Amino acid sequence: MCSAAHEAILLRQILDEVGRKQENPTIIHSDNQSGIQLAKNPVFHARTKHIEIQYHFIRERLLSQEINVFHCSTDEQLVDIFTKPLIGEKFDKFRSKLSILKVCKL
Repeated sequence: MCSAAHEAILLRQILDEVGRKQENPTIIHSDNQSGIQLAKNPVFHARTKHIEIQYHFIRERLLSQEINVFHCSTDEQLVDIFTKPLIGEKFDKFRSKLSILKVCKL
């Protein structure tokens, strides 16, 4: 989530420099509900000290309305097609969402 926030902010700055300022927050989808809650809630516990800086960064960006974070279930993570081996049914579903056609060899 932190890497996605960094990328989103960089892209927002580039768009601003070329005169296409983005008025609305950039939406980031994450399947990590705990991470989303930590980013939205300023109360940190002793167990999260090692990740505190990342969530402070995300929290600052949420408050400045540069980004907005929403939950997306693990079953709907489209990026999985690029990062994980998937069963045929799920692979076909994600492939169709990307508008990639199935090519058959003759």
